[in-house]
Amino acid sequence: MFSSISTMNRRSFLAAASTVAISPLVLPSYVLGREGVVPPNEQLVMALVGYGNRGSEIIGGFLGDRKNFRVVAVCDCYEKHLNAGKNRVDSTYGNSDCKSYSRYEDVLDRADIDVVAIATPDHWHTKITVEACQAGKDVFCEKPLTLCPIESRQIVAAARKYNRVCSSGSQRVLEDYGYMAPIVQSGALGEVKEAFLQVGGPPQDCYLPEEEIPAGFDWDRWLGPAPWAPFNADRCSGSYGGGWRRFWDYGNGFLADWGAHKLGGVLYVLGIDHLEPVEILPPKCEANPEDYLTWIYPGGIKIHHVKDGHDITLAGSEREFRHQQDRGKIKPLHAVDVRCYSGGTVRIQDDFAYCVRNRLRPFQDFFYGAATATACQLANITYKLNRPLKWDAEKTAFNDEQADRFVVRPKRSPYIIN
Repeated sequence: MFSSISTMNRRSFLAAASTVAISPLVLPSYVLGREGVVPPNEQLVMALVGYGNRGSEIIGGFLGDRKNFRVVAVCDCYEKHLNAGKNRVDSTYGNSDCKSYSRYEDVLDRADIDVVAIATPDHWHTKITVEACQAGKDVFCEKPLTLCPIESRQIVAAARKYNRVCSSGSQRVLEDYGYMAPIVQSGALGEVKEAFLQVGGPPQDCYLPEEEIPAGFDWDRWLGPAPWAPFNADRCSGSYGGGWRRFWDYGNGFLADWGAHKLGGVLYVLGIDHLEPVEILPPKCEANPEDYLTWIYPGGIKIHHVKDGHDITLAGSEREFRHQQDRGKIKPLHAVDVRCYSGGTVRIQDDFAYCVRNRLRPFQDFFYGAATATACQLANITYKLNRPLKWDAEKTAFNDEQADRFVVRPKRSPYIIN
């Protein structure tokens, strides 16, 4: 089922990542303005897939940026959301041109669409993204990027194979936490070998009772690759305080939801967001008697998942730095060249637009979003089994046969990832 995509190893990803900032992608015809497709000085034609809580938020940034984007289509499997999305786009532009689709495949069939923004629940991200890349679309996909470690390989492999510009959607990595990178990487804290971050917990199984499916809601399509389950409004709710994010079949809990921001931010600040952990220790085990899970990264860097007492705290050999509380109190020792948005842009959507036009890999290139998503998934597997696990990123495997069963999530037919 996974063929050559799933056999790609971490070494090939590292080789690709080493050229992120310096190597443009191959220029496609639309960048040169051929074949009637938009040239660089015109709007990028965009479709949004998923108009729930998050989709209704991110579309505002694209609709408000008329220099770069023109939204022409909205897709959702719930007619109520679909109509709301179309009406909003039409109201913004003062016309009725926005097309509405219940199937993302129909969006991908449109040759005029340049980019696709994906804001579905997490269990749909990889399949839609892979097929969007195959269809020649560039992709902006919300975080957490993937559902399981093998999908992190698939999603990056598709972006590379089809030469697409693909950005993961965590704006907070740079915009909230990026100010710490020059401080840390200049050595102002000494050697930072430990960090503490407070995010939510792992997902849980879902045993909600069956309810009547609302009119106009394609429940089978919403489930998609996930196991069949009876409809319940809370099961598929996009609420940030509950809903699908907290259930194993559709997401990786609030650990991954905020981990995409905070863990991603810590990894970026430390300059190791291209890496995955080599070992994960659950709380209160022989090797980790503390009341928190610990990721151990190459070089012995430890990142602790704490329940309280911290937002983000970086423990250096010379001093400690607490996010926001110590902002402005400690300065970089010298100028540091850190990875940032391209073209002088200051928002993640602008970085994406600039990179699409110039065929560059964006700040949150899938390689980085996938690595952070994988780390959160490894933590959830460790919580589930409650024992220390070692992770071989090159083999995409644990040192534990039972843990390896969670490296891939079986997909429900006909929604497998090809």
